[in-house]
Amino acid sequence: MIYFIHFRNDIRQIVRDPIMLMLLFVPLLLICVFKLLIIFLVPALMAWLSFDLSPYTTYVLSFALLINAGVLGIITGFLMIDERDGNIVELMSVTPLGRFGYIVNRLSFVAIIIIVYSFITIYVLNLCEVNWLIAVYLALLMALYSAIIGLILFSGADDKVKGLTFAKGLNILSFFALTDLLALPWLTAFSWFFPPYWITAMLRSPDSALAYGMAFIVHAVWFGLLAIRYWRKG
Repeated sequence: MIYFIHFRNDIRQIVRDPIMLMLLFVPLLLICVFKLLIIFLVPALMAWLSFDLSPYTTYVLSFALLINAGVLGIITGFLMIDERDGNIVELMSVTPLGRFGYIVNRLSFVAIIIIVYSFITIYVLNLCEVNWLIAVYLALLMALYSAIIGLILFSGADDKVKGLTFAKGLNILSFFALTDLLALPWLTAFSWFFPPYWITAMLRSPDSALAYGMAFIVHAVWFGLLAIRYWRKG
């Protein structure tokens, strides 16, 4: 019951803030833009320049998933910053929910939305064949990635004004999903330490257990370190 109340309050908080309300629907807009580009631009490139996009569809899908997760992660960060400014976090620590319950509730709110958006992205764009088990795994990783973005924003920004500036740079992380295209071994090796790289690796090598395992490990390490940082700061 208490989680339902917090979920309802989160919706109200987002509706009252024009920026967060806009961010909530940006992923749907991006999906529409990507789909239109696939329908109209891809055939045009093939007809005019004989450029075949098919070898790069996994990169496009990975980038779309990560951008959408990043946008919703920014909402998580903004909600936590608002609650920090209003001393809500301190109040929650003395309630039955506790700090652990608070952070679970806070991160799960956006996680549910990004899971839904991830399925929409995968099956509406329909860029490559993704079976439902891999789709579920990708959606869960996107939920974890959105939590990572939210915790980075919460840790790095003192208020929402600084948060807006900080948020603009966070989606640069998504470009680690594309580093293989540059064919620079040192950059690829550096990208191994960032979650976005392994999302592309999974899509490019759907039969690779190593890619699935590394994707989970890298996401979990990032989330664990940021969660510890949150806990110590609190």
